[in-house]
Amino acid sequence: MDPALAGLAGAVAAALVDAMTTDFWATARTRLARIVGRGAHTAEADLTRELEESAGRVSRSSPPEQAAMAAEQARWAALLTAFLAEHLDASAELQDFVLHIREALPDADTVHVVQNITAGRNTFIAGRDQHISLTLDDDG
Repeated sequence: MDPALAGLAGAVAAALVDAMTTDFWATARTRLARIVGRGAHTAEADLTRELEESAGRVSRSSPPEQAAMAAEQARWAALLTAFLAEHLDASAELQDFVLHIREALPDADTVHVVQNITAGRNTFIAGRDQHISLTLDDDG
């Protein structure tokens, strides 16, 4: 097998497993089932069921265990490698799938912070640099 196709299968598997624990999962699952099912409704339904079982194994613990994610990623990489060996024409669709997933999911290095602040008199809050000149009156 062409190493580029094996790499594509690995990238699809990684994106797929990353999406399994997100709100984007239903979209990713449906799209991959459509690509791999090649228009056969029975094949799409079977693949959707298999993808749901896989997502169930990944999300059994919270947060998902790395070992479970790695096992599912390896499993899907092998399945997708075999699929690509028979359907080279699907490589462009799978590349688009990976790009679509990567754009929809937050960066792994991104951290979301929620900060609640209650402030009173003479309190200044800044998200970055702030220079304050304050002249206090007789009240203090």
